[in-house]
Amino acid sequence: MAKALIDTPIAALTVIANDVGICRVWFGDLDEDASGTAVADAHLAVALTQLSEYFEGERTAFSVPIDRSERTGFRGEVLDALESVSFGHTVTYGDLAARAGRPKAARAVGTAMATNPIAIIVPCHRVLPSGGGVGQFGGGVRAKEWLLRREGSLD
Repeated sequence: MAKALIDTPIAALTVIANDVGICRVWFGDLDEDASGTAVADAHLAVALTQLSEYFEGERTAFSVPIDRSERTGFRGEVLDALESVSFGHTVTYGDLAARAGRPKAARAVGTAMATNPIAIIVPCHRVLPSGGGVGQFGGGVRAKEWLLRREGSLD
């Protein structure tokens, strides 16, 4: 695994890659052992470049490989569906539950979002409560609002 801690306009992010792709984008510093292979180092370099471009307003989609091996069951279905929510768009928890094939599981979607290991690249910030507001976010409400403004989804 390869690891980097980067500063962004919203917070410091830990980015971790393995030989398959990116496996973590997390708020703050994760205490993970990281002695990367050449492949993991390459995935990490691509992710760092793409995240920098995103935060600078030059990128609207990510193309870095993602390690999806930890996605199982309902959580996996939700995270897979989440990747279809494109830049500048938002969905409600209910909408995402329906996209995942479980239209009555809106509350469970919130739990799945809270365990998303690849923030920003797998865009859990684009999921909003149906009653208004922006809802919760692992990086905090201010970070979620910043991301939504960056994407033109929030005034």
